Amino acid sequence: MKEKIGVFLSRMQPLHIGHLGIIEKALEENDKVVVLIGSKNKEETIRNPIKYELRKEILEEALEENFSKNYKERIIVSALPDWSMETDIDSNIEWGNYLYYNIVSLAEQKTMTFYFSDSKDVIDKWFEPVIRRRINFRLFERDKMFNAISSTKIREAFFKGDKEYIEKSCPKAVVKRYDEIRNIIKIVNENPKQDFVMEE
Repeated sequence: MKEKIGVFLSRMQPLHIGHLGIIEKALEENDKVVVLIGSKNKEETIRNPIKYELRKEILEEALEENFSKNYKERIIVSALPDWSMETDIDSNIEWGNYLYYNIVSLAEQKTMTFYFSDSKDVIDKWFEPVIRRRINFRLFERDKMFNAISSTKIREAFFKGDKEYIEKSCPKAVVKRYDEIRNIIKIVNENPKQDFVMEE
């Protein structure tokens, strides 16, 4: 019997309780969940200050804390490099194909439920019709979820030293690294790398 597969893609810059809430919902509704940590190749930019290895370590620690040590039986965590700049709408279908076939290689099947908190219009532009028919979309509206929590707001709180906001918005795995993450964000803000498009 074919397994039900849920997919969640996020940069987790940094991980927050909204991310974990979506993963929890995906686990309730599926046999397995593929969690993709995006923008692996765009580290030390303003929107992506935290390196992949640290984001993965934080995520795995939070998953173990929230879903038990057996989470690896049902959750696949993997990196996904970015294809283009976020403003590059011309490559949407190419990006969608790239994303879809990366998911298929991890899930080992073509049908899935895609969990997201971005605009449905954005997601629709990623996938051509033949692929879209294989995907069930589950939208979690950011404005209605956990008081409109976002990693952007959390990065700003780190930069300003608002530890109280971090503590109510992030799992322990992030809070205990408060000084480390704050230092990373401050250093990157002072001298950020530029965004770029993946070379041909």
